[in-house]
Amino acid sequence: MRLPVATRRCAYLLVLVLAVAFLLAPIRPAQASPADLCTEPLNATTLLKARIDAHNAQPHQFELPKQQAAFAAYNAEAHRLNLEKTRILARLENCVAAMKALEDTAAGSPPLTPPQARTVRKIQAALDQVPANWQRGPRPSPQEYWRVPDGLRPLYDTLRGVSPPGSFRTRNVPLRGQPRPAAGSPDPAYPGKTIGQRANTYSDVSPDHIVPLAEIVQMPSFLKLRPENMYQVANARMNLQWMSSPANDAKSSRSVAGMSGVDPVWQQNQIQLEIQVRRELRKAIDTLLKSQK
Repeated sequence: MRLPVATRRCAYLLVLVLAVAFLLAPIRPAQASPADLCTEPLNATTLLKARIDAHNAQPHQFELPKQQAAFAAYNAEAHRLNLEKTRILARLENCVAAMKALEDTAAGSPPLTPPQARTVRKIQAALDQVPANWQRGPRPSPQEYWRVPDGLRPLYDTLRGVSPPGSFRTRNVPLRGQPRPAAGSPDPAYPGKTIGQRANTYSDVSPDHIVPLAEIVQMPSFLKLRPENMYQVANARMNLQWMSSPANDAKSSRSVAGMSGVDPVWQQNQIQLEIQVRRELRKAIDTLLKSQK
């Protein structure tokens, strides 16, 4: 007896297409969406789509029990593809969630941008120089600066060269919801002082890493990230704020807690902000790890 068994238990391609289309929806017109920054899981999704198409194009009616083996093989492949689809979509969702957190567009910050191919190659080359047995040293006190170990120096220097983006130094873009302070406006770090002006007519402020980049490269699991993801974490918009150049120079690669002669209320607020952003960065790193192979 012939049984017309339609066994496309591998969910129809429509399910995958709808899910990916939802994740790819851009936040703003003419801007890269967070999903556009997740090239590796997106490429995996494209490859899986081709395999699902090939599977669903196979004959899917079987005469039982005569074709029991073919029937079982078809369903076994469908099961494997279903499991793989679930994993890949989870990876893509994790990547998108991390990019949204790093981008901080809710605060009006500039969107993240994909790194250039040569930048990715440089980061990978620097990552390859990190000793296999490298271990993070003790955390410095708030008064001490984060020191970059020799083994991490090439990676740090590479990321420091592209973070923060050079264009931020001469642009009036909001960071963490705050516009670039104008020359002559009060310096919140130093009571009674004002923001200076540079020769290029821009106010004398810098995009400051709230959590120093020297600390970020030594965060747990950071070295396990793909170069593209390292670039985005190093340039996380939620970790950037405007700060007067004198205050930024005094802070350097340490906690604001180690600064002296600054407004105590401003300092305490900055310490709390640093704690919050550090927690968010670590969470983003962990989420990005779940998006990788």
